Amino acid sequence: MKWKTKKRLTSYITEGMLWICSLFVLIPFALVVLTSFKSTAEAGLFELKLPSEWFAAENYKVVWEHGNILTGFINSVIITVPAVAITLCVTALLSFYIARAKTKFAFGVYLYTVLGLAAPICLVTTFQLLKVLHLLNSRLGVILVLIGLQIPFATFIYVGFMKSIPKDLDEAALIDGCTPFQMFIRIILPLLKPVTVTNMLMIFMFVWNNADVTLYFLNKTEMWTMPLMIYNFVGYYDMQWNYIFGCVVLTSLPVFILYLFQQKNIVSGMVSGSVKG
Repeated sequence: MKWKTKKRLTSYITEGMLWICSLFVLIPFALVVLTSFKSTAEAGLFELKLPSEWFAAENYKVVWEHGNILTGFINSVIITVPAVAITLCVTALLSFYIARAKTKFAFGVYLYTVLGLAAPICLVTTFQLLKVLHLLNSRLGVILVLIGLQIPFATFIYVGFMKSIPKDLDEAALIDGCTPFQMFIRIILPLLKPVTVTNMLMIFMFVWNNADVTLYFLNKTEMWTMPLMIYNFVGYYDMQWNYIFGCVVLTSLPVFILYLFQQKNIVSGMVSGSVKG
């Protein structure tokens, strides 16, 4: 009985600590949502309380009409979808080679790729490279940069998961006459569904929320994505925080919905990819 009581007490303490830690996320989020419902003057006070007068419909109408949200949404989709798709295809094939080759060259490629998890983006050289390739101020250039930033993470998760897949499946497929590519498509790829969903969602969240790459390498405002639409409400002398936070809410809404319904896949895929590797 003492052991059960101690275990229950430990569980309560742990749960309480987690709730306290969650306040560091919930309080800023609540501040953003509530401020988006306030008047411009009241929003500038940054007070965590209900609005004295609600301006929900008016604020979001202004955000939608003057913030070019629809244009930003279309640009975000145009950039995010190919970036996610290409990253998944490239890293899945690369990880299959790394996990199965077992050579010094494959191990070197893996180390070089995963090193990108710690290496920051070099803005000056990347800017010059895009300029030389005539990809500066183009969506294709931004997509390629974002792909490069996500390849290390996706490769790390994929390789860890693929190492847990028995090699007997490979040998059986080769005996049946499959080429290595056919073996990957027909045998290995269906087994990668859990980790592929995880990678897809994590890459989507990164690309969708990324504002730095678009800001640095796209000077054309008509190509800006949703996170950059907040600059439509930033002036030289004032900041319209109710509209800015309205943009933030609308921008984070697709990511929030995806994460809400797929959080179990994200956690399980990351654990299986990192632990089994």
